[in-house]
Amino acid sequence: MGWSASAIFQQAMLNPMLGRLWTTAAPTSFSSLSADTINCALYNTTPTPNKADTLANTLYLAGQWVTGNEITGTGYTAGGATLGTKTFAIDTGSSSICFTTANPSWTGATLSGVFGDLVYDATTTSTYLKQGLCYNYFGGSQSVTAGTFTVQWATPAGAAVTAVFNVSV
Repeated sequence: MGWSASAIFQQAMLNPMLGRLWTTAAPTSFSSLSADTINCALYNTTPTPNKADTLANTLYLAGQWVTGNEITGTGYTAGGATLGTKTFAIDTGSSSICFTTANPSWTGATLSGVFGDLVYDATTTSTYLKQGLCYNYFGGSQSVTAGTFTVQWATPAGAAVTAVFNVSV
């Protein structure tokens, strides 16, 4: 089926909450999104993202998120780019909690067939390494030739921030 939408993995929200509610540590052993290294990897048309996937199927380097489905080309390295300037904000227009970062980019890039990305926590160190947080569909095939490929995060209504994902409350 391939890409059709963007979404937050349910497990990315559920595991930290359950870990804090029922045990002394989160199941994925993350410390926090603000302290952890968060990456954005680019993918071709092969993955069929599913926000309801099991935790094991949301991981970078597992299931459909393997390097064989990741983009290759000049200016891009497997694993993607590290996201910087991480913050949380409240979008007062939609009552959403937004996890925001700077837009990742790859300079001097020649890439084709880029359909979407996987945003994942590259710091997690337990059984579930590199847990996926969300995936973003780019609306079809995107490309760049000897230029800069930038992922432009959406701007939630009513906020002056750009969001990797937001959770409506």
